Amino acid sequence: MNTIRATIMVVDDDPAISTLISHQLRSLGYRTVCLHDGLQALQQLAIVQPDLVLLDVMMPHMSGWDICRQIRACSQAPIILLTAKDADADVINGLNAGADDYVTKPYRIAQLHARIEAALRRSSQQMRPHPATHAVPASDSRRPSSPSPAARQTPDAATANPPVTPPRLRLGATLREERLRRGVSLYQAEQVCHVRWDYLQAIEQEQWEYVPRSRRLPAVRAYAAYLGVPLRSPQSKRPSFASVAAPLAAVALMLVVVVIYFF
Repeated sequence: MNTIRATIMVVDDDPAISTLISHQLRSLGYRTVCLHDGLQALQQLAIVQPDLVLLDVMMPHMSGWDICRQIRACSQAPIILLTAKDADADVINGLNAGADDYVTKPYRIAQLHARIEAALRRSSQQMRPHPATHAVPASDSRRPSSPSPAARQTPDAATANPPVTPPRLRLGATLREERLRRGVSLYQAEQVCHVRWDYLQAIEQEQWEYVPRSRRLPAVRAYAAYLGVPLRSPQSKRPSFASVAAPLAAVALMLVVVVIYFF
């Protein structure tokens, strides 16, 4: 009987791709759990407790970057992003979101296998106790612990780093919040806007280079019009000719009256 090497959670909205990846990984001795939605992946994370997560980026409802941030907030399991987006900005965005590695499609199973093994090795080394770590003697167990650097921070140092006011939402975040407020999926928006759902998701994430330049502005306009989000702040109305002419006429009439009265 083959020994299961690790449990890998495969998150990809394309059943054909996730099935293929699962078959390849099982042939290498891994146990796999396939999920086709980011929300399901987050819900099943505590139940499955995977040793590693293979995560697609372009998915409906929630992008792989957002899922990666959510997983990293509650789990230290290695995350490998597996996607066709290979621009430098995409790789940087994925690594900044908490991913441990980034593999672009199409991939070779041998390379993916090597990256999985490397990520699992790093994870096991981080969980292994450091040789220099010593247990606290029983006689010292009642001693008050020394304050942390944050607790020892002087008032001057604390005031030197005031809380940062969150910035105003950008266009992409505004569009995403309005879509979620309406309870509309990217697939539903695609049917109305006639813009590909992955383009809509790229607009929400402001990954402008993903959308072809010729289709970028029409896509943004169609999506914003559908959600009722103005692209520009309302400009002050110019004064009409009538609103300007009426005061001028009153002033001229007063001047005529003054001239007739005194002269």
